[in-house]
Amino acid sequence: MVKVIFFYDVPEERQKAYLEATAQKIKPFWESNGCDSYSVWKVDGSKTAFVKEMDFKDDATMKKTLSLEAAEPIKELFYDFAKDVSRKICAQEI
Repeated sequence: MVKVIFFYDVPEERQKAYLEATAQKIKPFWESNGCDSYSVWKVDGSKTAFVKEMDFKDDATMKKTLSLEAAEPIKELFYDFAKDVSRKICAQEI
């Protein structure tokens, strides 16, 4: 399994719209195109920090899914809300 973890901020005044866009467009797109699980977490103690996890069965599936041409509008939608984004790719060892 491969997990991609994003750390980012969403301004307080845009969080409701971000979560609606995620539930209606972003999450359904990824989960219907190779992502086994897509989840968003609000960081406790922060007004703007979020964590997003995307799980894939393997590295090849992750690379194929993330490089889909049809994903470009979805990525743009995410980055319209998300600021100071960093990403880590983790491979399950045990």
